[in-house]
Amino acid sequence: MDGKGSPQEKLQQILTSHVGLDPLYAQVLSNANHDDAFIKVLSAIIYLKRQLSITDLAKLLDLTSEVVVTRLMEIQSIIRIPADNQGSVQLNHASFRDFLLDKTRSKEYYQPLGEARMTIWSLECMVKYLKQDQWPQDKAEKYACREWCFHLECTIKGCESGELATAMVDIIQMFIRCEA
Repeated sequence: MDGKGSPQEKLQQILTSHVGLDPLYAQVLSNANHDDAFIKVLSAIIYLKRQLSITDLAKLLDLTSEVVVTRLMEIQSIIRIPADNQGSVQLNHASFRDFLLDKTRSKEYYQPLGEARMTIWSLECMVKYLKQDQWPQDKAEKYACREWCFHLECTIKGCESGELATAMVDIIQMFIRCEA
């Protein structure tokens, strides 16, 4: 930017440049191991409606707390990892979420389909842990019960992947048939 132009033009240049923290995010993510567990954890911290403790996040994602922490350590310079597994992960800056949800900014690190994945993970958690005539026992189960419809609605509004939609139909059918 050369400093020329009207205030509106300058604002538009700033809003479209996306310089800021994007190079840092890309550098940190380039050094991470992008296995299935990492993608699950990253998607979840971006798409969760409300943050969960590491223990509850691990249960929701059907991972161990150790796996969640190990994957989070790979990006610890751009997130806050709690001192123990009862604390929740926090983004250091809200722009990290915006970065991951904007394909033009994040390129190969783009995180689409998160709402569909959150729906599936929530339903899988309910199928695995809920028993007939029993209230959810912990925050992971409560989150799954309360928020799966929210994530499903966001998926439908976003017209996300047909492959994930098929997986959601399968898990919803399994949930409906479940007589735990």
